[in-house]
Amino acid sequence: MRRYLICCEFQREKRAAKAADCIRRLATEWEHPMTGVWLIRTEVTATEIRAALMQELTFRDRVLVCEAGEEAAAFNTCDAGGEKVSQIADARAKSHILTAIFSRNGQASRHLKAAIARNLKSA
Repeated sequence: MRRYLICCEFQREKRAAKAADCIRRLATEWEHPMTGVWLIRTEVTATEIRAALMQELTFRDRVLVCEAGEEAAAFNTCDAGGEKVSQIADARAKSHILTAIFSRNGQASRHLKAAIARNLKSA
């Protein structure tokens, strides 16, 4: 298993979201400490990561993929990380917050509807 650093700059936010989904699919474990920066563990090569990301890019976007070591030092980063989740229901069951946000008697919660509408006042 190798660890890679992926740095991305996108002209459009929509492509950044698609690339993030692609990165999460490729990774066994991932960290997203800063906007446009990912650290992942995966079995695939840097060339294969780039090839997968190319499907989401245009010539105005920029991507760098390189193998990274284990040692790291950071300051004022926003830690976000995770592992592949094969069944989202398992993750939801472990988290009372996720259960409250995503489900109310089988229906979407008012918080989820407000987040999707980007209007928290509607909650």
